[in-house]
Amino acid sequence: MQYQLNEQDKSLRPVQNINSQEPFFSVISAEQFREEKEHHPYHKELLHSLGSIRYCKAEAFKDTIIGTLRLPRKSEQRLPQISFAFCLTRQSLVFIEDTGDVRKWAEKQIGLFREVRSPAQLLLRFMEQMIEDDALYLTHIETAAEKMEESVLNGDTKDFFPLLTGYRQKLSELNAYYEQMTDIGELFQSHVCSSLIGDTQEWEQYTHRAERLQNHVRLLRENMLQLRELYQSKQDARQNKIMGILTIVTTIFLPLTLITGWYGMNFAYMPELKWRFGYPAVILVALIIAIGEIIYFKKKKFF
Repeated sequence: MQYQLNEQDKSLRPVQNINSQEPFFSVISAEQFREEKEHHPYHKELLHSLGSIRYCKAEAFKDTIIGTLRLPRKSEQRLPQISFAFCLTRQSLVFIEDTGDVRKWAEKQIGLFREVRSPAQLLLRFMEQMIEDDALYLTHIETAAEKMEESVLNGDTKDFFPLLTGYRQKLSELNAYYEQMTDIGELFQSHVCSSLIGDTQEWEQYTHRAERLQNHVRLLRENMLQLRELYQSKQDARQNKIMGILTIVTTIFLPLTLITGWYGMNFAYMPELKWRFGYPAVILVALIIAIGEIIYFKKKKFF
C-alpha cells in the first residue's frame, strides 16, 4: 500500500485499488472533518471532543474507538502541547488535527505503513512513537537534578527556584500524561476492544512501558521534593549560623553597654571622673571583658 499527500485538501491519504480491502489511513483538518462528518461514525461525540482537547482519552463503542491525544513537548520551555483526535474502525484510522505535526510524522513514517496489518496496529505504532525517546528525556531531567543538588551543596543557589519550579511543572505534566496513556492502553487490551483490534499482547506491552515511565516520573518528583527540602535545610542552617553570630556579638557588647550606661548617668560623686587614669582604666576593663568573652565562646565552640 502506498500513500501520497492530497494537494487539494492537504490531507494524507492512501493510494489503493477501489476493490482493495487494505486498511485506510488519513490525516485531515478539523474543518474537513466537519464537512464530511456524515461519513464518520459517532461524529457528534468526536466533534464534542474536538471543541476542547485537554487530555488524552479514548472511548470504545460497538465497532469504533474515538479519542483525543495531547502530547507534552519534551523540553524545558513551556511550548504549546500537540493536540489532535482520532477515529479508529476495522477498516480505517483517521487523525484530525490542524497544526500539521501528525502529518509531518506520517510523511516521515510512510515506509513503515507497509508493515502494518491493521489500522489498530498503525495507531499502536504511532502511540509507541509518542513515548519512544521519553526515557532518554527523563534521564536528562535526572542528570539536571543531580547537578542542582551539587550546586546546593556547594552553596551556589542562583536560579535554583526557577529551575526547580520548571522541572516540577514538567514532571507533573508528564505524570498526568503517562497515567492517561496507561488508561488508554488498558482500554485497548480489554475485552471491549478485543473484537476490534484482535491480539492485545502488543497493547499490553505498551501499557507496561507507559507504567514504567510513570513510575520513573514519580521517582523524579520525589527527588525534586527532597532537593527542595535539602535547599531549605541549607538555608535554615545558614540563617541559624547568622543568628548565632549576631547573638554572640550582642552578648560580647552587652557588658560594654552596661558600662557605657553606668558612666553616662552623670552623677556628681563618681571618683573615677576626676581620676587622671579613669578613662584609660575603663577602656582596659572593657577590653578585658571583651577578650575574656571571646576566649570563653571559642572554648565552648560557639563560633
